Amino acid sequence: MTNLSRFDFSVVRTLRLKRGLTADQLARKAGLTRATIIKLEGGYGNPTLDTIESLSLVFNLSSSELLRLAEVAQCEQGTVKTFKEEGRNVSHTWFPDFEIYHIQAEKGVRGMSEPERHENTAEVCKVLSGKIKVYLAGQVHELAPGMAIRFKALQEHRFDIIEAAEFLLIHHK
Repeated sequence: MTNLSRFDFSVVRTLRLKRGLTADQLARKAGLTRATIIKLEGGYGNPTLDTIESLSLVFNLSSSELLRLAEVAQCEQGTVKTFKEEGRNVSHTWFPDFEIYHIQAEKGVRGMSEPERHENTAEVCKVLSGKIKVYLAGQVHELAPGMAIRFKALQEHRFDIIEAAEFLLIHHK
C-alpha cells in the first residue's frame, strides 16, 4: 500500500470553492460520497487512484496535477551567489529547474546570451526600473518598468541597457 502521508488532500476544498461547488455537488459530479469529500477536505482519508482520477476530471486537471497540488509543502532554500561584472551587479538565486538573476546595470552595458547556461528552459525578462532593449530572433523589444517578455532561452539573444536599469531574468522549465 502506498503511503500518502506526504499528501494533504484538503486542497480539494480550495478547488471546490474556486469552482463554486458545494460538497454535495462535487460528490455527485465525481461519483463519490459526500463523506469521502468531507474526509479529504478535512485532511483525512487515503484516496484511491480512482478517487483521485474522478476528482481530477471534475477539476479539469490530470491526476498528477492534483497529486502535485496535494503534496505537503516542502520549503526549498535557494543557493545565492552575488558578483560584479563590467557595469553590472548580479545576484543569482538557483533552485533545481528554476533560476533568478537580479541585475542592476549601468547605461551602455551589453549582455549576450550564453547558450551553454541554457537547457530546454524558458527565460522571462522583467524590468523593474530603467529601460533595456532585447534583441531576439531578428526582433527588437524595448522594455520599460513593469514590462516583461518570455522566450526560449536557447534562442540567441542580447540585452542593451539604454537607461540605467534593474531587472530580473528568470529561467524555468
